[in-house]
Amino acid sequence: MTSSIESADVIVCLGAGGVGKTTTAAAVGVAGALAGRRTVVLTVDPARRLADALGIRGDLAGDTHTIEGDWDGELSVAMLDPGATFDALIHEHAASPEQAERVLENRIYKNLTSSLGGTNEYMAAEKLRELHLDDRFDLVVIDTPPASHAIDLLDSPGRLTRFVDHRLYRSILAPKKGIFRAVNAATQLAVRMVSKVVGSDLLSDVIDFFAAFDGMDEGFRIRADEVSKLLVADSTAYVLVTAARQTALAESAWMVESLAERSIALESLVVNRLTPDVGIGSLDTLDADRPALDRNLSEMLEMRTMEHDLIAQFVADLKGDPAVITVDEQDLPVADLAGVIAVASVIAEQASVIAEQA
Repeated sequence: MTSSIESADVIVCLGAGGVGKTTTAAAVGVAGALAGRRTVVLTVDPARRLADALGIRGDLAGDTHTIEGDWDGELSVAMLDPGATFDALIHEHAASPEQAERVLENRIYKNLTSSLGGTNEYMAAEKLRELHLDDRFDLVVIDTPPASHAIDLLDSPGRLTRFVDHRLYRSILAPKKGIFRAVNAATQLAVRMVSKVVGSDLLSDVIDFFAAFDGMDEGFRIRADEVSKLLVADSTAYVLVTAARQTALAESAWMVESLAERSIALESLVVNRLTPDVGIGSLDTLDADRPALDRNLSEMLEMRTMEHDLIAQFVADLKGDPAVITVDEQDLPVADLAGVIAVASVIAEQASVIAEQA
């Protein structure tokens, strides 16, 4: 991961829920700042986990927030606002402010961010592109949604393209032709029947939305292609966060396969919350006069061995050869910036060793 932190433009952190993915994304961001990068960490989670981890007490909505710290680079954090990101896209691609307002005021558009499958994921990818092009930053770390939603993020540009290329839009609701001028009598009859089922107001809103969208589809199509290329660029690195548990590893294996299906190689694997090394070389050093402590330490050693065996088998079954970084359970919960910095140090130290051995 050292090479990614030092040279990547984008680092995508994926993982199942509950494995410490957000903490890892924050730690990678801190490691980037420590390495002298102008780093921004983007979270798509509306919860405050990232903000809390980095010690932000105010609202994360809006522009990026700078995190002060003892590093050579810079560290900022941003939270996705799907609605604001979509609004900005509409303003960018509209031919006039009036056209933009017509789309934004349409009831169909107002429900689009929550009703159109993959909209939030695409807006996350769009925000990622926006930050990537922002001159204030030279490294963007994204904390993706858990598991399948992260894969949805990768597929979302294609979904947007399919939406603007949909037959309903192209042949029936194509605004330049006009809905009733473009269709034959049978289709007009079908539209009237639909209006009786869904209501004429709703159908009118749909027609108005596509009419207002006239001419913007090509811009959206080009933008989706640009986002897709960024997600698979050589300068974009993928980090999978997992835990030494069967359920987490099974989900992680699925995610690795999903990446491979999209011709994306996994660069690093971060295994969180391993049983810590208790510092005993062998059970022979245990004090026989303290049987309860002996049993406890023995169980910890056995658990740690089992966890490392699980990870070794998981890595052996993987396609590719990702760098493996292990992070032991910390003495205290990682609930503030100091805890994140501690995890960042562990990640950076192991990544440096891996880089030297490569």
